[in-house]
Amino acid sequence: MDRLPPLSHREMESLLSQQTISERHPWVTNDVRLIEAHLRDACAAVTRATRSESRVEWGHYGSGYASFVDAWFYKTTSDFNAKQPIRHGEGHTGLVVLLSRLSPYFVFVELDRLETESVSLLARQAQPVLESCGLIRAVREQLSEPLPSGLRVPTILADRGFTQFDALFYWKD
Repeated sequence: MDRLPPLSHREMESLLSQQTISERHPWVTNDVRLIEAHLRDACAAVTRATRSESRVEWGHYGSGYASFVDAWFYKTTSDFNAKQPIRHGEGHTGLVVLLSRLSPYFVFVELDRLETESVSLLARQAQPVLESCGLIRAVREQLSEPLPSGLRVPTILADRGFTQFDALFYWKD
């Protein structure tokens, strides 16, 4: 299993300038269409292999720029029923995966605290599928390293105390 090495200062600057940081294909091309097509194929592979459903946000949340694709994988079985469904929302729990557009890295949004057994099992099934697509899972301890002072993430999701997670997965509005 590949691991996320500490990001260099140069890599962090590239990420924050919406430039890819990997020598792997398709990221090395810096071609948004090729990268997105690869991520679409990876998400489709997960749904096929796990027999799950998915909802994926391919856009940039209406405006601005998202350095990631937000994918939600779930099943319409009783073990995925939400304990307290919202009135007019989805009645299922699921696995949320952020897929970096700028690197081959992905995270499970709960950052390693998958609290529902069915979601935890889905994560264990999805991870090798994503890895077979050339993606690398990053975990909490790898992403909590603070960014060097002076580097500021162009995001509305946080306003201080930026970490490597923020450099890889940010939304700029």
